[in-house]
Amino acid sequence: DFGYGDLGCYNAESKIPTPNVDRLASEGMRFTDAHAPGPLCHMSRYGLMTGRYPFRIDVNRWPKHPLIEDGEVTVPSLLAEAGYQTAMVGKWHLGFDEENGYEHPLPGGPADRGFHSYFGIRASTDIPPYFYIRDRKAVAPPTDQIEANATEGWSPIQGEFWRAGGIAPGLALKDV
Repeated sequence: DFGYGDLGCYNAESKIPTPNVDRLASEGMRFTDAHAPGPLCHMSRYGLMTGRYPFRIDVNRWPKHPLIEDGEVTVPSLLAEAGYQTAMVGKWHLGFDEENGYEHPLPGGPADRGFHSYFGIRASTDIPPYFYIRDRKAVAPPTDQIEANATEGWSPIQGEFWRAGGIAPGLALKDV
């Protein structure tokens, strides 16, 4: 969950040190005008990854099924074809095939859509279940339950917020 204002090259008062990105920006190129193809993050991710207008697909199927079809061209698949090694770390939010449960491989995610490796979470930290995924497998399946935290420290803009649901044993959701 990193925003535009968190990078020092765009915000001198950022509380997060970003020296490597700041160096890249000072030695190369900075992007200052960007537009999203959709009003929500998963729609914008789909547009960014595929170059397709996200309103042409049913984005509501993502919780249990991949939005990006098998064999669909993506930015990472193009880069992989050109010989680049690709990796993704962070929130995918474009769906996995979750029909077989979290104890089994989760096809349809980043490792099947052009990235050579992946480590991250399936969706936002307000959308259960909560667990880490490495490539196609849950690091620890979400076998425990967590209660909602909709009133403690939550604001519509930022802060601690999660919904009740499954969570991996030992995983803690908190604002750091």
